[in-house]
Amino acid sequence: MVQGFTYMKGVALVTGAASGIGRAIAHTFVKEGCTRLVIGDVNKKDLDIVSEELRAINSSVQTVVSKVDVSSETEVQDFVDAGVKAFGGIHYAVNNVGITSNPRARTHELETSSFDPLVAVNLRGTWLCQRAEIRQMLKQNTELRPRTGAPAQRGAIVNVSSLFGLMSFPNSGGYSATKAGVLGMTRTDAISYATDGIRVNSVLPGWVKTPTSTESERRGANYTPVINTIPVKRWGIPEEIAEACVFLAGEKASLITGVDLVVDGGKRVATWVD
Repeated sequence: MVQGFTYMKGVALVTGAASGIGRAIAHTFVKEGCTRLVIGDVNKKDLDIVSEELRAINSSVQTVVSKVDVSSETEVQDFVDAGVKAFGGIHYAVNNVGITSNPRARTHELETSSFDPLVAVNLRGTWLCQRAEIRQMLKQNTELRPRTGAPAQRGAIVNVSSLFGLMSFPNSGGYSATKAGVLGMTRTDAISYATDGIRVNSVLPGWVKTPTSTESERRGANYTPVINTIPVKRWGIPEEIAEACVFLAGEKASLITGVDLVVDGGKRVATWVD
């Protein structure tokens, strides 16, 4: 295994790890030296495949693999408890599960049956995960010691939000509201737990090529116009989001908390594009 730019000795937890960005996050943790991972998703079959992929990267990797619906308080707690039982703690947590608006519609056209799942998964689910992780981290000693000599910490949490949480796009009010809510809880807990040695940050992906976007294209969606408004003129890839998440989770980011890290190829700051 080729050593990465940091060595992550703690236990990593990743939700939504069966595909796309979550899968890339799990891979990146292992490439950075993490050998104990707690991975969860509603898709247990693909999650088992990811677990094998992680061991192919590093044969020393140990995993706890759990089918988990993050909108369920009981399942989230059981998921975290399983990781603690196996490895003794949770040091790096990336809350990555999210669903998109289906259908995309203006507010007067959107039914509660479409709005409620967005809140249950994107907002409540992230909150349930973050609460369970913080409760566990508060029980832990300050074991994460940055090589800079900065004070040791208990753990770090990264919530995957979305560029839609900051910018306005048509027909996505429900999705945008939930992702903006994730930013609010991230910032609040960042300052609430700063003196406890727990950091909380968020990563906001822009347009990323994932199985979901690929399926949308297969069904006829045309993303070319919006991709052309991005300064880098291309899709992001899951690995680019994963690198940002793992950096914020690791000891190299020991002074970074309460940050909304936008990873979007410049889309947010572009006021005009050639």
